[in-house]
Amino acid sequence: MPPLSALLDLVLPTRCVGCGSPIAALCPLCMPAGELVRVGSVPPTVAAAPYADAVRAALIAYKERGRRDLARPLGALLARAVLGALGGFDAERAPPRRTVLVPVPSAHAVAAARGGDHVARLARRVAPSTGLRPALDVLVLTRAVRDSAGLGSAERRANLSGAMVARLPPAGSAAVLVDDIVTTGATLGEARRALVSAGWPVVGAAVVAATPRQLGASPPPLAVPTSAV
Repeated sequence: MPPLSALLDLVLPTRCVGCGSPIAALCPLCMPAGELVRVGSVPPTVAAAPYADAVRAALIAYKERGRRDLARPLGALLARAVLGALGGFDAERAPPRRTVLVPVPSAHAVAAARGGDHVARLARRVAPSTGLRPALDVLVLTRAVRDSAGLGSAERRANLSGAMVARLPPAGSAAVLVDDIVTTGATLGEARRALVSAGWPVVGAAVVAATPRQLGASPPPLAVPTSAV
């Protein structure tokens, strides 16, 4: 006889990754609704939540287990972080003109294994509630990089140093970097370097979640924009 979990998957395929509720892939009780946190200064980076509990489970399931139904709630979290990075713009106060969302690129092999670029997919989800267009082809990796899991801060910087290039910006454009998780800041730092080298103003960065090492050194929380939820 199949285990109970397998039977539940057949009957309730969209259970919450946090608590198992059949309400949603990430139910309202497990969806973070607390304050945004600034977790980096170069570029100014805002996280929607700590990388823990239901958010950690959701990101792992989304990236590694094909749970594309989680793109919607994770995109909503990322949208809140984007609005926070821009100073809390909402429907009544439009973001700066010609500001675009620039997702951090995934290696081709990684994207292929995951059925597509998971950060680019989130950027598309963010666009409607922020009014910002995703610019998916701005940043590209120019060489292979190691999996960053298990690497320290210096190793991550060395691994990514000079690994990205950016296309030239249209006149008057600016970029908001988006990624799923910030751990040491090495990936966002390399992405910013590539954009700035190509002439892009980088007005901020936003991530779904920040690891404890980032939160432990973060400044006070920011006000939460509510219109993106």
